[in-house]
Amino acid sequence: MMRLIDHLLNRLTMYRLALYYLVFLLAVAVMFSWAGVLPYDPYALVFTVGVALAACGITNAIFARTYGVPANSESSYITALILALIITPIGSSQDIWFVAWAGVLAMASKYILALRHKHLFNPVAIAVAITYLALNQSASWWVGTPVMLPFVLLGGLLLVRRIRRFGLVLSFMAAALVAVVLLSVASRQNLAAALQQTVLYSPLFFFAFIILTEPLTAPPTRRL
Repeated sequence: MMRLIDHLLNRLTMYRLALYYLVFLLAVAVMFSWAGVLPYDPYALVFTVGVALAACGITNAIFARTYGVPANSESSYITALILALIITPIGSSQDIWFVAWAGVLAMASKYILALRHKHLFNPVAIAVAITYLALNQSASWWVGTPVMLPFVLLGGLLLVRRIRRFGLVLSFMAAALVAVVLLSVASRQNLAAALQQTVLYSPLFFFAFIILTEPLTAPPTRRL
């Protein structure tokens, strides 16, 4: 069975598999929003995806032309879909600017904040950090909810198997959980509640599968 899965996974590039994974998560989220399982307007969610795709696509094309390099459309799609999964669906005109600027900053960072064609920061992470500081609007990481968790795990494990980064992901998970335990004990909080919050109600798994493993910002060797 695993041989068949590996055969199918190896037919896809890492970026193409990541793109399919994100599309899958957003499709599930739209269906759950439509059914009332998630507290979002499905049309607002689709609109958020559209704004993110437009902002990332246009910015990518402009910078690629400016720097005289081929525009990687898959990269802009992936960045836009990640933003749509971590920024609460648009509910006002102010939210539109938030999503648009996050997309512009994420794509611009790939060209500006780079050294020898390597990103210095994860584009999505630096974009939501800058928008928080400049616009006082922060990403909610709404994908980190119990109803989305099985789907995050399903696609995420396939993605990590494809890129052979289980060591990176597991070491991150272990460090995160140890930190939660130590901080809970030190602050005399309910340890079980803290662990439940971390596993079920945080973007821990999505962050590990998508943000942490991004090829150009992930540690290139096991030692690093």
